Amino acid sequence: MIYTEFGRTGVKVSRLGFGGMRFEDPKKKEEMAQVVVHAVEKGITYLDTAPFYCDDLSEEIFGIAIQELKRRKKEFYIASKTMNATPETVRKQCEQSLERLGVDAIDFYHVWCLVQPEDLPQLKEQGVLDAFRALKEEGLIRHISVSTHLEHEKVDTMLEEGDGLFESMLIGLNALNYHLRYPGAEAAARRNMGVVTMNTLGGGILTEYADKFPFLLKSSDKNMVEAALRFNLSLSAVSVALVGFRNIQDIDEAVAAVDRFEALTSDEIVAIQEQMAKAHQDFCTQCGYCSDCPAEVP
Repeated sequence: MIYTEFGRTGVKVSRLGFGGMRFEDPKKKEEMAQVVVHAVEKGITYLDTAPFYCDDLSEEIFGIAIQELKRRKKEFYIASKTMNATPETVRKQCEQSLERLGVDAIDFYHVWCLVQPEDLPQLKEQGVLDAFRALKEEGLIRHISVSTHLEHEKVDTMLEEGDGLFESMLIGLNALNYHLRYPGAEAAARRNMGVVTMNTLGGGILTEYADKFPFLLKSSDKNMVEAALRFNLSLSAVSVALVGFRNIQDIDEAVAAVDRFEALTSDEIVAIQEQMAKAHQDFCTQCGYCSDCPAEVP
């Protein structure tokens, strides 16, 4: 496993992170918790979850796993999120997450799901950032983070609006949308923030349609997972790449890919993007964020 300093947080984390929204059978909580335990045993220390993931069972699954990890005296860092818009509901959801996870403090707590440029200014006006400050001062969260789907310079503007509060950022970034999202990752890195990528596999697009993107693969690659991880981990602004693990096999496959990791050169990244521009741009990752478009675009 590869580890890195996580921005200015003062902690070192695994560059491969556990995305907790794709468990194979969430209702089998004990069984899925063992998937998390296996990941940490394999060296993964960055664990990402949230309310509502996996029919609202993800945090509970992690909570079961965390109790076992504590017994084994394993090191890990847990991230969760809230998209609530008032100080009262932010606190309530944080307390619920703490109870579900069975921890005294959440390591990285995210202002979640900033999609439009006006989202953070509105939350700030409603006192949400002050609520995060209070939670940190009380020791209920250790680091304040932000999760966004904004693009280009909009991320830089959003981070300015955050008044230096955010210590890490979660952003949807992969070989498909690099041209839209990487400037945002760079904006965070310039502020010495840790940068975590979600949708590293393009919401499954890169793996399901691997034949459409042969230029991502090297002859030595075992599969597209290895190619997609190599792309994200080769980006200088990126600290951690999340993979939404379903089962133990997924973990072993991704860990093996990271163990073989050799970074792309800047020229190789440029070449991939030139080829990507000629390839398919019309895939949907089913995130749903474009639903109910105010301009009525389907």
